[in-house]
Amino acid sequence: MRVLDDKGRIFGKLSIIDLLIIVVLVSLAGWFGYSMLGRNLRQDVAQRQQETEIVVVVSGIRPTTAEAIARGGKIFEFKTGAQIGEVVGVTTEPAKLWLVEGDGKWVQAESQDRVDAFVTIRGTARIGEHVITMNGVEIRVGASIGLKTKFAQFQGHVMMMDLDLGGTSQ
Repeated sequence: MRVLDDKGRIFGKLSIIDLLIIVVLVSLAGWFGYSMLGRNLRQDVAQRQQETEIVVVVSGIRPTTAEAIARGGKIFEFKTGAQIGEVVGVTTEPAKLWLVEGDGKWVQAESQDRVDAFVTIRGTARIGEHVITMNGVEIRVGASIGLKTKFAQFQGHVMMMDLDLGGTSQ
């Protein structure tokens, strides 16, 4: 028995064009299924949630602003309004300023009316394969972040992230 008959059908039943259409449709269905289900499976395996503490440094603020932050409570990301967590501690130290002396040299001096605040925030982080988020807000060491509480609004930089299972990232 010949594979192709005189009409171009395979084993006398299926034409080559029909076979190509079937192969393309099965391939598209397989690719679509894998892209939808495979991505979800990878995300479930890669992401986990855990309690996390981050420290945000806020430079050169008034002492009254630092006191308002220290009152605690819920803390929110400024742009989206998403709750990041709760303020669990604030420490301050005199702000360091860079000044130019008369001869043009740069010197560092302590400010008498400004402080640097180190705000510790505790919340739940979602740790993914390539990103760490707290309620949908990306958190990265060194990144700038705008925050607000019931009593204060400020801009700071993430200085440290303490991940229970993943160690400490600085």
